Amino acid sequence: MNTTQNLIDVAIPLPLEGPFTYRVPDELLERAHTGRRVLVPFRNKIRAGFVVGICENGHIPGEIKDVVDIPDEKPYTTAQLWSFIRWAANYYLIPAGLMLKTALPPGSDRKSKPWAILTPDGKHEFTRSGHTFPPKFMKSGSILRHDLEVLIGSAAVEEALAKEWITIEERISRPRTTLKKKHIPELLYPAGAQVGPGERAPELTPDQARTVARIAEALAGGGFHPFLVFGVTGSGKTEVYLHAIQTMIDMGKRALVLVPEIALTPQLARRFLRRFGGGVGIFHSGFTPGQRLDEWRRIQSGKVNVVIAARSGIFLPIENLGLLIVDEEHDPSYKQEDSCPYNARDMAIARGKLEGACVVLGSATPSFESFVNAQRGKITRLDLPSRYHGGALPAVELVDLKTNTKNNRSFLTPRLINAVRETLDKHEQVVIFLNRRGFDTFAQCRSCGHVFKCPNCDISLTHHKRARDLRCHLCGFSQAAPPLCPACTSERLFFGGVGTQKVEEELSALFPDARIERLDRDSTRKREDLEGILDRFRKKEIDILTGTQMIVKGHDFPGISLVGILCGDLSLHFPDFRAAERTFQMLTQVAGRTGRESDSGKVILQTFDPDHEAIQYAASHAYEDFFRKDSVLREELSYPPYGHLILVRVEGNSEKRVEDRAIKIGSAARRLKEGNPDIMILGPAPSPRKKMVGRFRWQLLFKSATRNPIRLLVKSLQEEGCLKSHGLKIVVNVDPVDLM
Repeated sequence: MNTTQNLIDVAIPLPLEGPFTYRVPDELLERAHTGRRVLVPFRNKIRAGFVVGICENGHIPGEIKDVVDIPDEKPYTTAQLWSFIRWAANYYLIPAGLMLKTALPPGSDRKSKPWAILTPDGKHEFTRSGHTFPPKFMKSGSILRHDLEVLIGSAAVEEALAKEWITIEERISRPRTTLKKKHIPELLYPAGAQVGPGERAPELTPDQARTVARIAEALAGGGFHPFLVFGVTGSGKTEVYLHAIQTMIDMGKRALVLVPEIALTPQLARRFLRRFGGGVGIFHSGFTPGQRLDEWRRIQSGKVNVVIAARSGIFLPIENLGLLIVDEEHDPSYKQEDSCPYNARDMAIARGKLEGACVVLGSATPSFESFVNAQRGKITRLDLPSRYHGGALPAVELVDLKTNTKNNRSFLTPRLINAVRETLDKHEQVVIFLNRRGFDTFAQCRSCGHVFKCPNCDISLTHHKRARDLRCHLCGFSQAAPPLCPACTSERLFFGGVGTQKVEEELSALFPDARIERLDRDSTRKREDLEGILDRFRKKEIDILTGTQMIVKGHDFPGISLVGILCGDLSLHFPDFRAAERTFQMLTQVAGRTGRESDSGKVILQTFDPDHEAIQYAASHAYEDFFRKDSVLREELSYPPYGHLILVRVEGNSEKRVEDRAIKIGSAARRLKEGNPDIMILGPAPSPRKKMVGRFRWQLLFKSATRNPIRLLVKSLQEEGCLKSHGLKIVVNVDPVDLM
């Protein structure tokens, strides 16, 4: 029978619930503080774990293993941050260890590897046996077992083990934790550039001033206060954020700003650096693992007052956090959809509650969830109904593609071409938006009908003319564009559809003197490519910028006089109840890129469905009218924000096994819900994207008007082992955003 003397609880960053109990040897006890990384034996390996508390159980049955080592380094978490991680794991029905793994910085999660250790007898006998070994191994006396097997073969390694010429030890390496690179903010500026503070804040509009005063009042009072800043495009939401952050800094506290896209970070970071100086941290996946670890440590050390981060920044160890801002809170990028699904926007609200901080959500097109929470009084709504310069929102002209495209496959209608020419004649800038990259969006044989599809994802391959290849935009698969059909050897290959690459080419032919560039995933594979395009456009070195939704992501370019939306309904008819909402948001956001300093902005919105409510309301910038119209059906069907969803997806290499497991889950779920009319089960059925990256996908959707019924159902499925199957990946997605 063991007592709690020297016993600690350790969380292991694996998809396991935990924590696990270990004994701390006396010589390590002084370092066994909460948040410290510890090396512990786990499943025949030495793994990195993290101290999350003193063991509270009076008696622990079974054998308790000893901690192997506690590296002499700063803690990785705090008791408060671990509480947040545990809350998130519980809410999203994810093992706490998996959520911890997601929250940790690069290099913190290490496991041991087997090393071959040369014995004294082995050194002599190896030479006599005729084996040849690398001199480094003979000198150092150790090598990874795998490397030794590559050199001499597995049989020779087994022979050496049997004769005790070598022993095998589990060893774990420690990652670098010191700062060896420049601070990230320094990387944002060219040599000689000036970093603030000292930039003078512009004069606030009356609406901005009222909003800033209301937030400042909440900050001064302390405690948790959530706000929704509902401001039209160009209303100056960022300036509101800057004033709120300054108030927070003056109070000796710190702020976290979440942005949905890496593309937003350089522009926003420069503005923050000019205002606040070097005390700005930046954290997102666009940096190397080493840079992210360096910046994580810099943030943890308290050297920054404000952090700008993508969604993973919600887990950053920011002490004395007083303000969380979620910019463009409607953006679906805040939801991670892989094996650890979470929504950083919703978690910002939860962390604000836990830490007694203010939370500000900002958008011109709020998510229905946030808007309804404001209606219900859970969030305080603050409006910015006018643009900063006082001008009107841009005029939107609808062009019906059914009567205007004719034989023009690029969607460049005569009306849009004339508008572009007029804008260029005035030496003003143009943005052309199409949410499809590539040159042609599909390739087909006109003789036999064969369509070129991705073998991994079962979707049409996109033709990229310059690279002369066919590419999958889901998994990255590519193949050379063939001269003949692989099915019938016909030469009658047809490349159809239109992507941004084709639009760029046709614009260049129409306007040969214009400086034209493209902004999409293909043209910005490196971070410096993205920043270069944005910088040139900001300096008016680009006349026409064409691109995908990357253009929509909150960029502020005052010189844009015309926005052309080539096909506004591409996302309108997806099999998703949010399709209309997303289309409205996207169209409103891209239209808002123009006329940000004057009344000269104009938008030409081309569509095959000009009478659709999402198109009509976007054209008139009427968010609340659209919300009232679209929310009626959602409320009747108990879809969010009037109901709750949990998606269970089964993935695997065998289509039959995936289908069988999904059917078993569905049968078990219907048995468990029997007698509960509050739960609706949709499926099992193949996912709309039936195959991705070589894996087949089936899914079930659980729906209820209140949250608890479906949570209890999924927990029961987990407890019965229905959501585990060897060789299959089963993902539980609470509050799914992408149903595809």
